[in-house]
Amino acid sequence: MKQSILKISAFAVAFGLFTACSNDDNTIVDEESIIEEPSDTDSEELEFKDMESDWVRLSLLTDDSIDVMKADSGEITYSVDAVLAEGESFYSTNSGRYLAAINREGGQVRFFDSGISNHEDHGHEYEAKWASTEFSSLLPTHYTGSDGDIVIFNDGDGSIVYVDEESLEIPSYQPEIFMLENTVAHHGAAIKLDNGMFASTFKNTDEVGGIPQMVKFIDEQGNVIDDNGGVEVDGIHGVAVNGDYGVFGSTDGIILVDTESNIDLIENIEGLNADSGNWLASIKGHDESDHFFARAGNLGVYMIDPETKELANIYSGDDVSGDMFNFDGHYYILYTADNTIHVFDAETGTELINRTVEIANIPELATTTEASNANALDEDLSPVLVSSDDFIYVLAPNRVQIKVLQIESLEHVHTIELETPVNSIRINGFSIEGDQDAEHDH
Repeated sequence: MKQSILKISAFAVAFGLFTACSNDDNTIVDEESIIEEPSDTDSEELEFKDMESDWVRLSLLTDDSIDVMKADSGEITYSVDAVLAEGESFYSTNSGRYLAAINREGGQVRFFDSGISNHEDHGHEYEAKWASTEFSSLLPTHYTGSDGDIVIFNDGDGSIVYVDEESLEIPSYQPEIFMLENTVAHHGAAIKLDNGMFASTFKNTDEVGGIPQMVKFIDEQGNVIDDNGGVEVDGIHGVAVNGDYGVFGSTDGIILVDTESNIDLIENIEGLNADSGNWLASIKGHDESDHFFARAGNLGVYMIDPETKELANIYSGDDVSGDMFNFDGHYYILYTADNTIHVFDAETGTELINRTVEIANIPELATTTEASNANALDEDLSPVLVSSDDFIYVLAPNRVQIKVLQIESLEHVHTIELETPVNSIRINGFSIEGDQDAEHDH
């Protein structure tokens, strides 16, 4: 394992992800500041536009617009009017083309189209816009996505919404809302597997509180298979899916579902238990990863192997602030309270490199840009971290700088300077190697 040092001012991280939950452990959480001292190692032998894919986009969220930026050049290609609701959460879809925007309190879900379409060996760029598809539901909260199958769980009535990502470009498309039999309002989650079956949480109505106790399958018509596999726990929180498997965090271990209609419990290993902070309640998954990664607040990170039904502790400690996969799923990345970024091989769970962030004094305002001055002293603002296949992008608390780190080395390779502050960023687009032909005829 390699280790290196990065000097940054008052830094902590917010991680975006493919599976998320509003107002809980899976929500993107903004943290603290980034102002970096220049060093000789930051000189660029290659220009960044020669390092990053032409098809990677950063969507810049402001109070009244979403600006789509080419990550490699910093060029704003489209600016789309957008009145963003307070607390509205944005999640990058599997293809990288869309952002799912979930307004939980307002009961509204809509989709932002970045215009970047992945055709595997080439790409197309269309005009960025809001997709025609939107819907209302009761407290839409938990988002999951796998192979273009988007599922949103509605806490207000226990229903689920299925969205076919490919159909979002059809103006008349409307998602399917399934009002499930024998469900009630609860803080739950649902997924769709590659065999077409859904799996969703259900609540034992004899139990008090708002969290569920079991998982059941649902067919493509929305019919509930009334069988929990004999697995019922005190509480469930956290979910992830990779197409072949789905995993739900619980007080008793990991509830595992698969395309063979099995529901199993991977029991807690030593140290894990039902006490608050000691069970796996936040989980990350990716279509390109055979493994899942789950967090227990007091104990650290555990790798889940669904094939062998085993758990393995890969990081111990109560200091994990956030985690995510990189965009192509090859790396699992976490950030800890001692200002260290850790990069793991998602296939083996082996830590490859970490980089410690040292706290430094914020430079005097006279040395910063005018745009930086507006937010330089706002200690409540925090960096937002997103990832492409090869690079980590960190929006600084001054909201006018985006620092770029290469994942394999965690070397700072580039800084994007914004003209005006933004509220947050998300990743869109995709990476492609070799000739990138935007003029392809289909």
